[in-house]
Amino acid sequence: MRKSSGRFARAAAALAGSCAAFATLAAAPASATTTVTPMPPGAQPSIIDGSTAQNPGYITRFNGHANGYTFFCTSTLIGARWVLTAKHCMYDNTGSRLSDIDLYIGSNSASGGVHAKASSTYVYSGGDLALIKLDTTGGSTFSRLASSSSDAQVGDAARVYGWGATQATDEGNHQSSVLKQASVQISDTYADDYFGGPGIAADTLDGAVAGGDSGGPMIDDGVQVGVCSTSDRSSTTTYAGVAAGRDWIRRITGI
Repeated sequence: MRKSSGRFARAAAALAGSCAAFATLAAAPASATTTVTPMPPGAQPSIIDGSTAQNPGYITRFNGHANGYTFFCTSTLIGARWVLTAKHCMYDNTGSRLSDIDLYIGSNSASGGVHAKASSTYVYSGGDLALIKLDTTGGSTFSRLASSSSDAQVGDAARVYGWGATQATDEGNHQSSVLKQASVQISDTYADDYFGGPGIAADTLDGAVAGGDSGGPMIDDGVQVGVCSTSDRSSTTTYAGVAAGRDWIRRITGI
């Protein structure tokens, strides 16, 4: 996901302000095992604090490849062959739609679980949401999607997940190799996501999302109410509202 006050930047390996599809230069053909930076000694596997998470089975690692870079995001399995993520994760450093995307589904490891490729992608005109159709069955445990804006209320405690950076600087060298979680409190249900669509803002309590956490879920009482869109890396984050895009999701996927 990206910082709300900064412009979208992808080309450099150090994307200081962007939590978007975090880019790492790959010297060889991109794969999860060759491009994910190992955790340095002493680093904690956490969303800039937070804690290690147990994957509920539907949280998915997103590795998109283009122009010698790998672009990292998080996403969720919402049907046997469908994944929900952020729209800004769909574009490479030239602004072109990514066409080579690997996904790793249901594991705590960034390169574990069921491996699938994207066979097609769809972007939402009304905000920072995107869908990926898989070339194979990703699993049988799916995220439960919000169907009403009332599923997220100001003051609600929620949980966020991702494999993104564990510190706000030098994020490319601090991408987590394990799934992380943090607690947030919803502060505004009429916020704007990165593309100006309906968003849900939250105050960070024990950890802040960063580069590579884009597209990951905000879970409120067992329901996915948001998709990670922006962050200031410290005190606040904004997620694209799932309920606002629910009719579009249903129209594309039948789910």
